[in-house]
Amino acid sequence: MEVPGPLIDAAIYYLTVIFVCEALRHVADRVLDRKGTTHRFVIEFLGTLQVTTTIYENAVIDIHLGRQAFAFTLFSMGLVFALCTRTAMISPLAPFEQFVFGKLKFSEFVQTIAAQFSAGYLAFTFARNIWLRMYSTTDAHAGILGLMESCGFNHPYPIYYHLAFELIGTFIVRHVLSRATSESRDSRVRFVFPAFFMAAVFTTTVTYVGDQALDPLVASTLFYGCRGLTFQHFMLVYWIAPTIGWMASAYYDSLGEESAKKKLAKEKKAEKKRAKKTN
Repeated sequence: MEVPGPLIDAAIYYLTVIFVCEALRHVADRVLDRKGTTHRFVIEFLGTLQVTTTIYENAVIDIHLGRQAFAFTLFSMGLVFALCTRTAMISPLAPFEQFVFGKLKFSEFVQTIAAQFSAGYLAFTFARNIWLRMYSTTDAHAGILGLMESCGFNHPYPIYYHLAFELIGTFIVRHVLSRATSESRDSRVRFVFPAFFMAAVFTTTVTYVGDQALDPLVASTLFYGCRGLTFQHFMLVYWIAPTIGWMASAYYDSLGEESAKKKLAKEKKAEKKRAKKTN
């Protein structure tokens, strides 16, 4: 069976990105103090660079190999992400949540965001260099490069529909993933389910909704500067809405944790009273 040319090109691209980022991570592990701030910055930068750069190639898969191949690729890259990216958060939503709830210092938050934004800013340059310099069997990369450079939004519905999708979508994504990746879950579930879930979410989104990201950094990497949306609308749809959705989920969980703590405290108090009566 003949292997399609775009598949070969995409495989070379993905392997190049993964190899470069993983090799640099190994260098960082050897050269830098793993507990130091520089190491954390580098790991966050490389993790974000790997994810945001591979996202561009997903369009090649979708256009030339179809939606099923697109879904499988998302799932595969999700597993690679789980294996390679160490402690990198990738999205600005997670460190923002941790900062708001006092789990991340301000300096650590700024460092994480700086690493993510630096990687997001360089992602297209990295992708473009690979497309232009790597061995290619087809013109798939030339086509996708032209598509990216003259991008326009695919918004089949009114803008408020896409805004609502980002808000509700990020709430659901965080709600599901925070439970799927909890320590109480089996390690295999924590490893496989997030990749499967996000592949299903993005495949469904691309098929039925249009250009959505469910993450401000991904949206900025892919869509910022594209035709069809003002800066104000871009920030509203792709930054403010997902941040509200994510934080709403975080606050919802915090209320549950607080009530659980109160319930536990009451139970302990009741136990002490029963113990006193028994004595």
